[in-house]
Amino acid sequence: MSELLASLLKAIRSRTAQGLDYVELHADDVSQTSIELRESSIESVMRRLECGHSARVLVSGRWGFASSDGMRDVAATIAEASKGARALSESGSSDTVLCAAKPVKKDVRCDAKTPLGEVGLDEKVSHLTSICRDIVRSDPRMTTAKTSYTDVTGERALVTSEGTEVRHSISHGYLMSSASGNASNRMVSVRDEIGTVSSGWEFFAEEETAGSVAERLVTRARLQMEGVPCRRGTHPCVISPRVAGMLAHEALGHLSEADLFAAGAFDGLAGSRVAPESVTMVDSPHIPGGFGNITVDDEGVMPKPVKLIDKGILGGQMTNREWAARLGVGSTGNARAENYRVPPVIRMRNTYFERGDMSFEELLEEARSGYYCVDVRGGQAESNSSFQVSIQECYEIVKGELGRPVRSLAISGLATRSLAMISGLGKDFGFESSYCGKLLQSMPTSDGGPHMGVREGGIVFGGAD
Repeated sequence: MSELLASLLKAIRSRTAQGLDYVELHADDVSQTSIELRESSIESVMRRLECGHSARVLVSGRWGFASSDGMRDVAATIAEASKGARALSESGSSDTVLCAAKPVKKDVRCDAKTPLGEVGLDEKVSHLTSICRDIVRSDPRMTTAKTSYTDVTGERALVTSEGTEVRHSISHGYLMSSASGNASNRMVSVRDEIGTVSSGWEFFAEEETAGSVAERLVTRARLQMEGVPCRRGTHPCVISPRVAGMLAHEALGHLSEADLFAAGAFDGLAGSRVAPESVTMVDSPHIPGGFGNITVDDEGVMPKPVKLIDKGILGGQMTNREWAARLGVGSTGNARAENYRVPPVIRMRNTYFERGDMSFEELLEEARSGYYCVDVRGGQAESNSSFQVSIQECYEIVKGELGRPVRSLAISGLATRSLAMISGLGKDFGFESSYCGKLLQSMPTSDGGPHMGVREGGIVFGGAD
């Protein structure tokens, strides 16, 4: 048994933990490496060791939470969390309860071939340097290149008063790269994000090589430099798996988190048709290579897929144990915490549209004219399902075939309306990896789907020129 897990078990069995309605203990012992590099110059290198624990307790329907660095006195942290819960319970009654959950005992191992923690800083810096060097050397119009790499390795543990005992072996690696160029006094910028929560350095050295990352960025930048302006307004379009994923995550996924559902555009629509019958959207704890993959959630619940939209009908919500009890259902295993310093909240994992039955050529032919949106640079959404997304790779669709590249493009709309305007789904599937922020916590997630056709009126197109 690991020392981390043993310390939590000792505390959960102590007198301090007795008489409380529920006790949940988390602990981390991890190492984080961060490197930022611009062209061939290292801007920062940071190596940080983090070891600490937290206690979340439920007393008379009120939550208490406390955290502490190190592992010296976990029982004292339980006592501190209990004080907070009791103080809140004295100020008024609360009916907070947790849904039933079967205790889990699990040791989650990492199958990395080359553990991230065993790769030296020099090799990591060399990898980032290669990306930047390849970008600026590829085209005289490329002006800047920047890479930002982070990995987290080590161990995490979870113990609850209900008998759950979970140890996680952590291997998170993430790389964000960006580049800028200048053509005819028009600046362009592009970015690329990749990550893994299960592999080791082989993911970067063999699967997502420095050359492939640089090539993607340069290709996108050249298309922006050489592209034509878009026609403002609404047009038929085909969107790629990455763009469909942005829509699934930002404009639809957050609205299906139980703690946000009632305040969003889906409130009152449960069980109603919101999309054509061909459309099914899922949040899943595991897809091959998913950056949001989890084996056990941070409340010790074995996670399961959630059909957020089932054949066009608005379906289930993502829940933790508290919200599951409020809704009278079982937890979906969507409780996640960034680290031991914060309590778990409802978060997405891998959110995507399921495949359809159309080929890419059929989707283009159905659109006839309009735009093919390939990749996103960033986006945001509001609780009313409105979204704005910056597109960094796009092409015209002319008579059912791909035409010229398009520059300076942004799309917007209401996701609830866009859903209803989906005209077809492709047979393929793809996704993007990124970090998602909520309540000041950042968690790895993936979002994606197949290629997707959207009729005129579903998405509004605009541009900077």
